[in-house]
Amino acid sequence: MIHEFDPYFNYRTTLFLTQKGFYEFWNWFDSENWYPLGRIIGGTLYPGLMVTAAMMYWGLRFLRFAVHIREVCVLTAPFFASNTTLVAYFFGKEIWDTGAGLVAAVLIAICPGYISRSVAGSYDNEGAAIFALLLTFYLFVRASRI
Repeated sequence: MIHEFDPYFNYRTTLFLTQKGFYEFWNWFDSENWYPLGRIIGGTLYPGLMVTAAMMYWGLRFLRFAVHIREVCVLTAPFFASNTTLVAYFFGKEIWDTGAGLVAAVLIAICPGYISRSVAGSYDNEGAAIFALLLTFYLFVRASRI
């Protein structure tokens, strides 16, 4: 179940993206948002989360998994949160050693601020953004050591 206002809006935009395609998404004027004025969605939105979830949905459909876009949206944050712990481990291992990697993974796994933004149904940018941020740091450190 999707909860809160922003995750529901993100779900609506992702649903529109998967049903109508990229071109319609970029030019979509949503009259139900910011009522009574409406809002141009394509020009006022950071679409990374929606495009990522849509790509995961299309990938699963290509592999013949019968999923609804709502299920993909609900589970996007936990998917990225679980991968964040792996990236935190490798980041700590790259900087110090395996013990530091384990400590980093445990700390990100029990961080209350991250847990509240990575539960199922919290379909907002933070779940994927923290994963991308930590992955960027890890790849930067890894590239600097070569």
